[in-house]
Order: sequence, then structure tokens, then C-alpha cells
Amino acid sequence: MSKFKKWSRRTFVGTALAGAGAAAGALVRVAQNPGARKNPDRLTRDGELGYDISEFERTDPKLLLYEAGGAFDTGFEHVKRLTTARGGLALVAGDRSVKLLSMAGALQSEIKLERPPHCLHVAGEDELFVGLGNYFEVYDFSGNRKLRSPWLGERTFLSAIGAHDGTVYLADAGNREVLMCDRGTGEITGRFGKKGEPPGAPGFVVPSPYFDLVVGRERLHIANPGRLRVESYTFDGRFESSWGEPGMASNRFCGCCNPVYFTLTPDGGFITSEKGLARVNSYTASGSFQGVVAGPETLVDDKELAKRACADCRLGGGFDVAVDEHGRVLALDPFRRTMRVFTLRTLT
Repeated sequence: MSKFKKWSRRTFVGTALAGAGAAAGALVRVAQNPGARKNPDRLTRDGELGYDISEFERTDPKLLLYEAGGAFDTGFEHVKRLTTARGGLALVAGDRSVKLLSMAGALQSEIKLERPPHCLHVAGEDELFVGLGNYFEVYDFSGNRKLRSPWLGERTFLSAIGAHDGTVYLADAGNREVLMCDRGTGEITGRFGKKGEPPGAPGFVVPSPYFDLVVGRERLHIANPGRLRVESYTFDGRFESSWGEPGMASNRFCGCCNPVYFTLTPDGGFITSEKGLARVNSYTASGSFQGVVAGPETLVDDKELAKRACADCRLGGGFDVAVDEHGRVLALDPFRRTMRVFTLRTLT
């Protein structure tokens, strides 16, 4: 077993998931579920997997803003992350490479990697950042490597990456903090996210290796999955605000650690993705719920597998999301290993 695999297993399966697995198993913990408190008789134990969530697995049709618009196979055995680039490109990370695909699924090129990728970010016209466990690399779209960062630490596990001006921001799920690195050298220039560091920081709660980050126009947006919310920070790491509430309803975040992934829309809104009770939702820039992109009945066929994936994050139960130039929402299906496309519904 490689050093990377040993680290991943030791840190998240041996320690964090020992506690998080119990929390994830109690997927709809009553303390986090206002609906359950009102209707306790409608929430029953379901073996060791948690509670009966069948009533939440169907989405109210009036909440659906999007409809399925097709899907295509990625050709990966294991898919991980997804993003888009200008010119109608979808970039999918999986196995040990990043594939550049057309929106019809045709392979345009492929960048081979030495290790499995865990996050990626497109900056500018021809610059791709890829996180590989405890370091990151930068490529052009032709596959030429422009930079390999230094090794960033024994416990580091990079789960999201973004860039702004001369700084690269890295969500480090291993240390529950955000690293700031020099864009030219990859050297660490700062870090933030521990409780009270800097003053006022709430602290990131990361029970599993899902810890997403997106660079916006004016600030950083970071998922605080254990607190079931999205937080906003200045580019120097000062906490500004947060939104999100725990619960099972479509406009809330459920389970032990959600949202697992999110992305921004052109108008500054959010598309979020949850695991366990798999769903993709749309929110305004201020965090107000707009509606559902896709619910559990659309995303997942094998509900038992989804529950196991929530309790054991090695199964990869999160649907990464992106928005293309035409406003379509793309979701990376970890079970079917496909990229699925959702388009705005036509009002009748």
C-alpha cells in the first residue's frame, strides 16, 4: 500500500470516520431534524444504517427547477471531481488523470498524473490546478506541467483548490484548515480556519474528506460540512458570514457533513450537492433557497449503496457539480461514473 493510501486510511477511516461514521449512520439525527421533532412517529430506525428516510426521497415537483438533459460515460473506474472551461469543455478528474471532454462526451485530451487527483481548478484560459493528496501541480491544457508545489505536510489532504491573484487557496481536510500558497512557487504563505485563528473564526468541522472551497469575485466561499453550512471569508482569511440550516427538508442540509460539494453560478448564486440523501439544490447569492436541481429519486438508484457511502466515505458518495457556459448544471455521478446534465425546465 502506498504512503498516500496509508495516510488516507489512517487519518479518515481510523480516526475521523470512527466518530463520523456513527454520526453519518444516524443520517437524520433528530436533533438536527426539525421535521422529525414535529413528527417523531414518522421517523423509524432502519437497522444500523440510521433512520427511515423514505418520505424524504421524493421531491415535491413544485420545487424542481431543472430536468435531466442527458448523460455520458467518463471512461473512468473511479471518478472524483468536475469543473468546466471556456469553449465548451468539461474537465473530469478520476483514476490517475484529468480528461478534457466536450459537452457531448467526446475526449479532447487527457493529462496523465502520478497519483489520484482529489481536486482541480481552472484559472484563466490555459491553466489547470490539480491537488494530489499533500501537494499540487499546475498544467496547461496540453498537459505540460508548469509547477509542482513542495510537499505540504504529513497530515495534509487537499480536497479543494482555487486561485486568486498571486495566491492559491487549498482546503486541507486533514488539518481542517485552508492553506495559502504562492502561485509562482507553491510555498505556503499562510493558513487559516482553526477556531479563533484569526479572531472570530468559527473553526472548520470536517468529519470526512469532503471540504470544498470556491473562489468568488470578491471573497472565498468555503463549506463547513460538520456545521452544515457555507461560509464566506475575505481573501486574507477573515470570517465574514455564513448560511445554511440543518434538517431533512429540501432547503436544509442533512446528515453529519454537508454540503459535500458546491459551485457558483454566473450571477453569484450557489449550486450545492449533498451525500447520503443525495440531492443537488440551487440557492441565491445570499443563501436563500431557490429550488431543486435533482433529488434522490433522480440521482440514486441503489438507496442502500448511498447510505453505505454516507457512512463509509471511501465509497465516494458525493456528486461533484459545475455550471457550464449555457447555465446547465453538470453533476458527476460516482456510482454510474458518468457526467449528468440538467437543464432549466421550460415553464408552461
